[in-house]
Amino acid sequence: MRILVIADDITGAAEMAGIAHRMGCKVRFSTVPTPFVGEEEVMVWATDTRSVAREEAVAITLQAAAVAAQCGEVILFKKTDSVLRGHVVAELQALMGNRFERTLLLPANPSKGRCIVEGVYTIGGTPIAETIFSTDPEFPARCSDVVGLVGGGVSHICDPQAELPLGISIGESRTEEEVAAWIAQYNPSLLLAGAADAFKALLQREGFTDNEPAPFAGLGERTTLIALGSTVRHNLSEEPFFHRNCVAEAPMPDAVFNGGGCEEWIAEVLSANTPSLLLKIPQQVTIDGSRALHLRHSMATCVAEAVRQRRPEELVIEGGASAYAILATLGWADFTVCNEVAPGVVRLHHSESNTYLTFKPGSYDWGRLFC
Repeated sequence: MRILVIADDITGAAEMAGIAHRMGCKVRFSTVPTPFVGEEEVMVWATDTRSVAREEAVAITLQAAAVAAQCGEVILFKKTDSVLRGHVVAELQALMGNRFERTLLLPANPSKGRCIVEGVYTIGGTPIAETIFSTDPEFPARCSDVVGLVGGGVSHICDPQAELPLGISIGESRTEEEVAAWIAQYNPSLLLAGAADAFKALLQREGFTDNEPAPFAGLGERTTLIALGSTVRHNLSEEPFFHRNCVAEAPMPDAVFNGGGCEEWIAEVLSANTPSLLLKIPQQVTIDGSRALHLRHSMATCVAEAVRQRRPEELVIEGGASAYAILATLGWADFTVCNEVAPGVVRLHHSESNTYLTFKPGSYDWGRLFC
């Protein structure tokens, strides 16, 4: 049975493609909903609905659902954010339509310490509202109750053997084994949704075997453009790649951060005389949706021009909304999967430009990418 994944951001989509690649699937990745055209066993679509308004997210999801209906008999899996950011309930309702009466939502990733215990979402044992996710600029975790996190409209279910009610149910998940027990309930009338652990369990149910990612030696001496679009902070200066390649930094100027144009920033980036370059937002980002949109647009404009002019061999992007905006600005849509560098860190290839791209969610580790 072929599997179609619809993800609400591009790093989540890349994560699903990486898992499928690691488990031996023939997988295709696209930012545009397109039907199966070859021998793909898994198709992954990135819709970027997390970064738009709710009404637009629903409209995009309905369009994806219409294309999905042309894909024949497939298992439909809706990739949601593991910590329930985005328009989760609205998008699931749009996908359900008249086709599904029930949805099983499994957002927890116990393999990464992200669990749902007695209806409370915890990360490493800490309620999510007490973690860095409480300061997310667009979808801050203001509570730790899973029903409250998605704004209501769902049921919280504890027992994987219990009959699911009509509508959307969130399954309690403390361990990977509990996630697999939920997935065992699948039938064609049930819409599956959730994060990486749930998707891996689905692939295992379909007969694919989980494997360790193939060893990745790092980027070596390749010319690289790195864009840190996430508000999650990482200190990369001590990584071997940065010392070996004397990577220059081009932080976003205060004038751009405060709403100005990015012409001078682009000029600075294009004049940098090192083969590899890092673009970042050093300023403290407050919870402000309009500012997040401006920062995303500015980063995308600057990175796209740098790619066109500098032609790096590798493009590395942290942050899903930033990655989607950059690729949309470049006009790139279809990719093949090359490496799963680490869980959630996936390296793709864009054949038209002959550029390798690596995506990473803001809160995940880089693995051996910069060794």
